[in-house]
Amino acid sequence: MPKLALANWPSNIFKFIKESRDELKKVSWPSRQTTIRYTVIVIVSSLVVGAVTGGFDYILTIVLQNIIL
Repeated sequence: MPKLALANWPSNIFKFIKESRDELKKVSWPSRQTTIRYTVIVIVSSLVVGAVTGGFDYILTIVLQNIIL
């Protein structure tokens, strides 16, 4: 690492933080209602996928136990 870059790291960090804050101000943030709606969709979808996967696992376990025994 060049000596010059190492000497300027504090100013580079502050520059990065300032630029990050400026970019975050440009973001179009979703409303609270939209965020809640999407969160509920993700939770419900996760539960459905988990239930389907668990169901398949249970059925395959029963089938394999009957084949082996």
